[in-house]
Amino acid sequence: MRQTVMAMFVLLLFFTLETFHLIQWYDASVWALIVFSFGLIVHIYVFKRGVREHDAFLLLPAAIALWMGVFSFLLLHDGTMYVLAFTIGLFEWWLFSKEQWLETPLLVCFGCSVVASLEAGEILLFLFILTIGIGAYAYRTKSERANAL
Repeated sequence: MRQTVMAMFVLLLFFTLETFHLIQWYDASVWALIVFSFGLIVHIYVFKRGVREHDAFLLLPAAIALWMGVFSFLLLHDGTMYVLAFTIGLFEWWLFSKEQWLETPLLVCFGCSVVASLEAGEILLFLFILTIGIGAYAYRTKSERANAL
């Protein structure tokens, strides 16, 4: 706990000095790294404890932060980035919580991600989104078959 408080204090001091221009160090990728780190830390926390169904909602903001950091590193700064990060967050939440009501928002966000990626014209992004959709469909049909038996 003491190390965490010290690290937060050092970060606050560093960014305060940067804000008042007492030190001149700034790079746009720093914020992407901070956002990515937050998402990664929450993912590690959730998976290290074991994903409990009532804690699975933490994966939504964690996935959004993680993937927003990744997409910022890849310089993907259009609207596709926001919709896709939210879709991945919903997918992780739905996958680990097994709550059926999340299927409808997930499908709507998935459709919006497909449309946004087609509009952006990036074929690799489109293939990535299709992989998420195929994975969700395969998981759902596997669960339905298991429940039918």
